[in-house]
Amino acid sequence: MKRMRNLLLSVLLCLAGPALADHMLMARINMKAGLALEYLKTAVTEHGYEVAHIQKCDSGLGGFGFHSDTYRVVFFGKLEEIRRISARHPEFVAYLPLKIAVEAEKGETVVTAVNPLTFDRYYPKDHEMQLQFRRWRNDILSIFEDVHRAAGGAVALAGQ
Repeated sequence: MKRMRNLLLSVLLCLAGPALADHMLMARINMKAGLALEYLKTAVTEHGYEVAHIQKCDSGLGGFGFHSDTYRVVFFGKLEEIRRISARHPEFVAYLPLKIAVEAEKGETVVTAVNPLTFDRYYPKDHEMQLQFRRWRNDILSIFEDVHRAAGGAVALAGQ
């Protein structure tokens, strides 16, 4: 019974549009991955970020038995922001630039990012970093909403 409830909850979260889990931000978009990726790049730049790189991961994941028509990671950020944070917190460099995974799934696309609030606990007394994590979270959710709207879907946030 518990397994069935967990499965139903997972399905509902995936269908709800942008969704929140403890450590992940996710949206299911009713659009083919190639087009969703283009809208995602546009939304990222419209939010003041630069797309630094798009990594194709399909063949690497195939070696692990995971098969997807499209699996990409979009690396993005604001150069001055990254420089400032890297200088002040060199231990955080591994998490920069920000990343959004884009996966094709049966004619739809799932976009996923680490919830920046995950890092709050590592900087409990650094007000500037706490604010930065909230800005990033809000921007990523807004980017997901923009792409979701471009697909003609209503935007519903789950788990707030």
